[in-house]
Amino acid sequence: MKQNERSFGRTLWSIVICLGIMAGVTAVIAVTARVAPSEAKTETEGVIERLPQVSVRVLKSETVEDQLVLTGSVQPWEEVILSSEVRGKIEKKGIEQGDTVKSGQELYRVDTESIRARLGQAQAQHKLALQELERIERLARSGAGTAQSLDSAVANRDVADSSLRMLQIELEKSVVKAPFDGVVDAVLVDQDEFVDIGTPMVRMVQVHKVKVMFGIPERDIAQFKMGDQVRVRMDAIPDRTFNGIIYRIATSADMSTHTFKAEVEVENADGLLKPGMIARGTFVRETYPDSLMIPLFTAILLDEQRVAFVEKDGIAELRPITVGLVQGSSVQVTEGLKPGERLIVKGQYEARPGEKVDVQEVLE
Repeated sequence: MKQNERSFGRTLWSIVICLGIMAGVTAVIAVTARVAPSEAKTETEGVIERLPQVSVRVLKSETVEDQLVLTGSVQPWEEVILSSEVRGKIEKKGIEQGDTVKSGQELYRVDTESIRARLGQAQAQHKLALQELERIERLARSGAGTAQSLDSAVANRDVADSSLRMLQIELEKSVVKAPFDGVVDAVLVDQDEFVDIGTPMVRMVQVHKVKVMFGIPERDIAQFKMGDQVRVRMDAIPDRTFNGIIYRIATSADMSTHTFKAEVEVENADGLLKPGMIARGTFVRETYPDSLMIPLFTAILLDEQRVAFVEKDGIAELRPITVGLVQGSSVQVTEGLKPGERLIVKGQYEARPGEKVDVQEVLE
């Protein structure tokens, strides 16, 4: 009896183990079916085709400029150093460096008190000379005067006139005035200083418009003329572009740089442009309307021929192209492509001519 019970226990245990193994195998099969249905499909239905993934850009025509970019500097439109025209002490200084002044505004007075004193004496002498001339003329009309006395009186009157005019001119010159609307760039003498005739006193600049100086290389000089427009940008004002006009070109080159000096007029009503600023000028050699520009890296060099990939109806096409102007990272296409075509700009090295491609992105 006990032997039969032991035999039954072993049989039952064997059944449990077998059921466990079968359950495990079933679970593995179920998990495998859930995790990799595609591999199973590939094995039963064939290999899935994987297409090259590309991005394309729709080509558009645009106006392209052949540009020459030069570095230059801003200079005042007009600059003048005013010097003293009289000798004496500075009685009044009415300006400081950086002041904005109007044409005719008084800047300095030089020794006007001394000049006025001498002018007063000259006016008195002039009055006496006129009175003496009138007296002699009355005598001459009555027959009592002589021709010699009349000539002497006229000569004295002329000398008094000349002395008076000279002192009046000297008084005018003793007051230094601004010759134009501008800015005081430098004050060269101060209050109570003594100046001689010719002593520099103040430097003024006119900046309501400025001139920007550029050096055009000799290889490019034939392409530019007076009246040509120039786009000017400043390192100090990177978000602004100023329009300028060439108004003067040197007739001979600088022997050290082999460049021709070009002066460009730029309006400066808001005063943003300051003398000494660094400028970048864009000079246009030639304009090409209705041009196609593509990224330089898409113009592939193949056996000394430039080619580019385009996508049409999901098929990659290899096009021979002719290129022209290079601007930075772009190149002009003169033959081989048309506006509206879809240029492959990413994935072109995986594409094969005449084969399908998978367009992932379309750039306008």
